[in-house]
Amino acid sequence: LAVGGVGGAWWAGTAGETAPPVVAQAELEPLPGWDATAQARVHEADDGTRELVLVLEGGETDGAFREVWLIDRDVTRLVSLGILEGSEGSFTVPTDLDLSDFAVVDVSAEPPDGDPAHSGDSIVRGLLDT
Repeated sequence: LAVGGVGGAWWAGTAGETAPPVVAQAELEPLPGWDATAQARVHEADDGTRELVLVLEGGETDGAFREVWLIDRDVTRLVSLGILEGSEGSFTVPTDLDLSDFAVVDVSAEPPDGDPAHSGDSIVRGLLDT
C-alpha cells in the first residue's frame, strides 16, 4: 500500500528508525493568502524531552524566512521554536511549556528586519490534539 503526499514524505524519512512516541499531533491549514498545508507531531523521549517535527508543503516566501511558533489557546502568548529551513524541521519544545495550553502550532512568514516578534503573517496554523 503506497501512501502519498505529506504522510508519505513523513514516513519515508523515518523508515528504519525508532522514534519516541507521539504525544500530540496537528494538521495545519493555510491562512488567507497562502497555499500550504503541514503536519506537526510532538515526540516525547524517555527522559521527558519533547521534539516537534513539522513537515510543510507549499508556503514558499520571497525574501522572508519561516518561523515555527507555539501559541496559547487564547492566541495572546507565543513561543518561538525556531526557523524552518526547507520543508521539514525538528524543534525542541521547552520542558516547562504546557502543550494543553500552548496547543496552537503556527508557521509565519518573517521579513529579515531584525524584529523578533511575530509578523502577523501566518502561513499555516493548527491545533495540537494531545
